[in-house]
Parts: sequence; structure tokens; C-alpha cells
Amino acid sequence: MDKPVILPLAELETLDQAEKVATLQQYRAAYTIKDLSQAWGLSNPIQYYMWLKKQNIYEQLVRRADKFEPTKEWKRLREAESREDADRLRVKGLPADQFRYGLDTDSSGPELAHVFRRLADFLHNETGNFRCRIELKAIQAAAPTAASGDWKEEEPGA
Repeated sequence: MDKPVILPLAELETLDQAEKVATLQQYRAAYTIKDLSQAWGLSNPIQYYMWLKKQNIYEQLVRRADKFEPTKEWKRLREAESREDADRLRVKGLPADQFRYGLDTDSSGPELAHVFRRLADFLHNETGNFRCRIELKAIQAAAPTAASGDWKEEEPGA
């Protein structure tokens, strides 16, 4: 099943309320809020929720468990940004023999296992301390289902 084409936000706003809700429900079955936010040029997912409120469709589209609390989300985003800024500053000051390695990919299990083996081989002979963050999640291969997850980094259909 193909993903629906995301209409520009201005076009979506011209639809009547029922059409907006139906269209956004289709989008949410196929895309994450982050995907939609990026497609519409919103600077972060918070603006998506604010837009829903402005369009008076927030209650129809957001499950009670996912209700957005702006103060908590702004705090979470600020903390994440300050951690990333601190990481960047630390990396800039690294001597030439040090590095930062990042991996953001959708790959098969064997491909990722190969990458992890190579990293393990490298780390086995290294001295010093390292900081590592790993997130590994399965990706749907077939038609999307109503999977649920944390809205910050959720699966399509959440």
C-alpha cells in the first residue's frame, strides 16, 4: 500500500473540518508526526499540535494518552538541544586522533550486525571512555497497522 501524498498545509486548511480529520487520520496511519512536521516546514512537532488546536480538530485526532503538554515538551526539547550543543562543543575540541561516529539508517539485521561487529572490533583495542546511545526498532514491512508508541519518536500509525 502506497503512502498518501502529503498536501501542502495551506491546501489542507481549505478543506472542511471532516475532510481535514479524515486526511490527517490517513497521514497518521502512514507517517510520523515528525515526518508531517518536516513536510510542512514546521520547526518541531509542537507546532503540529498547535496547528491542530488552531483548526479546532485537536480533540478528534489526539488520543487521551497522547495529549500534548507544551511546557513539558518545550522543556524536553530544550534539554535535548543543550545536550547536543554540549556534545558538539566537546567534539570540536577533540584532538586529531579522536572522532565522533554517528549512524542513522534503515538496514537489515545482517547489515546492522556487520556494522556492530566492526565497531566492537574497533572498541576492543581502544582505551578511554566512550559515550554511546543506541536506539533499535523494527520497521513495518507490510501495510501500516495501528501501532502505538511514544509520540516523540513514534512508529507510523501511532
